[in-house]
Amino acid sequence: MATYETPAYPEKVDLSNCDREPIHLLGNIQSHGCLLALRSDWFVAYCSQNTEQYFGTAPDKIAGEAIKNWLDKDTLHHIRSGLQSSMITGRNERLFNQFIDATKLEVDISVHHNGEFTIVEFEPVEENRDTTDHFVRSLLSQFYRAADTEELFETVAEQLRLITSYDRVMIYKFLSDGSGAVIAEAKSQKLDAFLGLRYPASDIPKQARTLYLKNLLRVIGDVNAPVYPIFPTVRGQDDAIDLSFSTLRAVSPIHIEYLKNMGVVASLSVSIIVNGKLWGLIACHHYSPKVPSYFQRTELELFAEVFALELSSRLARDRETESLRVRKVHNKIMSTIASDGALIDILTNQFRALNELIENDGITVIIEGQVSSTGITLPEDELRRVVRYLNSQPPSQIIWVNSLAEVVPQYETAVHNIAGLLAIPVSKTPRDYLLFFRQPQTKTINWAGNPQKAASMGPNGSRLLPRGSFKLWQETHSDHCHEWTEQDEMVGESLRVTLLEVMLRHVQERDTILQQAGRKHEILISELNHRVRNILNLVNAIILQTDQSERDTEEFVRVLTGRLSALASAHDQLTASEWTEISLDELLDTEIQAYLYADKRIVRSGPNINLHPDAATPVVLVMHELFTNAAKYGALSRSHGGKVEIEWFFADDNGLVLHWREMGGPPVSPPKREGFGMTLIHSVIPHELQGDADVEFAPHGLQVRFSFPRRYVSEVKRDAMTVEAERKEIKLQASALPQSALIVEDSLVIAMDMQRKLKTMGVNNVSVVGNVKTARQIYEDDNFGLVVFDIHLGKDTSLGLIQTVLADNKPCVIMSGYGDQLQLPQEFDSVPILTKPVSENELKRLLNSMFQENK
Repeated sequence: MATYETPAYPEKVDLSNCDREPIHLLGNIQSHGCLLALRSDWFVAYCSQNTEQYFGTAPDKIAGEAIKNWLDKDTLHHIRSGLQSSMITGRNERLFNQFIDATKLEVDISVHHNGEFTIVEFEPVEENRDTTDHFVRSLLSQFYRAADTEELFETVAEQLRLITSYDRVMIYKFLSDGSGAVIAEAKSQKLDAFLGLRYPASDIPKQARTLYLKNLLRVIGDVNAPVYPIFPTVRGQDDAIDLSFSTLRAVSPIHIEYLKNMGVVASLSVSIIVNGKLWGLIACHHYSPKVPSYFQRTELELFAEVFALELSSRLARDRETESLRVRKVHNKIMSTIASDGALIDILTNQFRALNELIENDGITVIIEGQVSSTGITLPEDELRRVVRYLNSQPPSQIIWVNSLAEVVPQYETAVHNIAGLLAIPVSKTPRDYLLFFRQPQTKTINWAGNPQKAASMGPNGSRLLPRGSFKLWQETHSDHCHEWTEQDEMVGESLRVTLLEVMLRHVQERDTILQQAGRKHEILISELNHRVRNILNLVNAIILQTDQSERDTEEFVRVLTGRLSALASAHDQLTASEWTEISLDELLDTEIQAYLYADKRIVRSGPNINLHPDAATPVVLVMHELFTNAAKYGALSRSHGGKVEIEWFFADDNGLVLHWREMGGPPVSPPKREGFGMTLIHSVIPHELQGDADVEFAPHGLQVRFSFPRRYVSEVKRDAMTVEAERKEIKLQASALPQSALIVEDSLVIAMDMQRKLKTMGVNNVSVVGNVKTARQIYEDDNFGLVVFDIHLGKDTSLGLIQTVLADNKPCVIMSGYGDQLQLPQEFDSVPILTKPVSENELKRLLNSMFQENK
């Protein structure tokens, strides 16, 4: 049961349609847990339909209520602390053996923030579970016994099956073409082997791979169990809750059917991430329902990170060994290469060294139509056809082809005895290449089912059905070469850089570079001349129009200087943004700086938007005239009372509307003669941006409404709280802050984050301690200017130490996850409290009030 309307698939379908399935927005959760989505005020925005089992209350009674109505203050404190840790690490934070106050149900909790809501997930604690289920250390000991990576994979698969009790554990590696292969397997004796089988790229869609990068671990407990929708129901994917990091996120119907076709009931996937990329998966299958405990999942996540580090280290050592070999050959080439003569002869003389770099059956170099070869090569007419194909590819990139028959029409592999090539471009104009050829090799690939099997529509014609067969299906190639590897591509790229250095040393290349530099110089001068002429024309028009008014010299200079300064400030901002876009907020900030005496009377509101460069100058000129008139005649002309409101929003036609409203100033009336300033207000936006300008001289103040098309504006997605916080950002003076501080916090992640924030703000020496006893010793041995306390440190509290600090008249702060439920003795009323998670701006504001204000 989906919580939004499922989009219809197109009539022509294939497995690539799976790439567009919104698997993170399904609006359902699996049956082995319960989910709440909390707003920033800790009220429940959404909840899963099974809340009765956990909270004893129906979902329509929970949504819209404060979460503290169902959780005791200790549990809520732990959730707040967990949220702060999650926001720092970017991972879900797990809390073990907590209790739901309303039902006394013992649960494990996962908490994270999805960018809009705090997602809190509950799973019941199993009876008699083993809380000492720590197996990472025993697994790590196996790393150092494995002689090579193949033995490492086999050992890991066997050990994980022993620990997790899944029926099948596989190490699955992604290949360069997106497909994957099972490179290690441990299984029950009664199951067929998947070892060595390859799976097409469509079996794991792109968006699923993206989620594997975000979440190290994915659990599917029972493909036959019902799912629970999220309440209240939303319509459309745009309003659906993002469950990318959810541990309970329901499973795509397509993937469920895929697992059922394999006979799998439960699964566990652990991501293997190497150098920020998804290298592969540890895939566990079970043929009956199974949900690992939170303890075991936490251990598996830790193991996945350590295993990825070990694998990355081993792969790096292999690459380093190969790099040393390649570097020696490169040095040999550079030390023996000639500095004069024809370029094709220079490269031909290096064929022997090039043979040492990349495994090949023949080398051909093509320079300005001339050809030189060693080993097997193609006849001239076929070579031209291959070069035409290479010229159709992006320039300055290594091009590798495993089968020329697949990319060159009517190419016959058997006739030419060449199946593939690695092409290294050595120039752009003309396209010159160094080509490495490989002969064909008969190769058999074992697929888990036919990868070419066409997708079929579901029974209702509205969605795809996944593959239904996973029996061994063999594909034999006789027109493919031994596959080019990522290492071959890296060596080729390194060689390309070396050859570029050779080309730079060559006279012909130097001449080409000089010619290109000359052309770029001409283009730059032409563009600069165009921009300067436009600016000078605009400045000239402003001067002439300003001069036409009846002003004395002093007023003329002042008005002209103001207009030119506004124009200059807009161009400064455009230059800083490299003439891309500038923020409307920043543009207004620059103009308002001239009216700091009235800044509290200037109110603005609207979405965070950027102006196109073409819109910046018209908008800044108009706003400058409005501010100038308001200060001289309107709402800002009086020392107090007057007010200016600036509001902007997107209209129904998707254009931008900008309102200027003045109130509280002297009465206004239309001018008897319209000057240049009012002409700008009336005409610039309609003329320059094809928009509208409506001016009303209302008795209570000037009212202006501008509108112009959306193409001049782009919206930057940021919530209003962030924008407001940025506007009110506190500027701290490091000299006013204490030189040292002590943080008493048992969560190392939170403590180190607070340490970093304090140091960034100017507190030079920040000590961190996690228990009361050590904290008291350190406090007595040093003279701290500030102490930051968490109240509950394991089984102890820091209240006694806080009393000592207060008695010494030392500044201190309490940082708590209890929020407004924190109850302290009256003697602590003077201690400021920060509620977790603590933002940097909140901390700045507090330090400002403690150490800077009234100083």
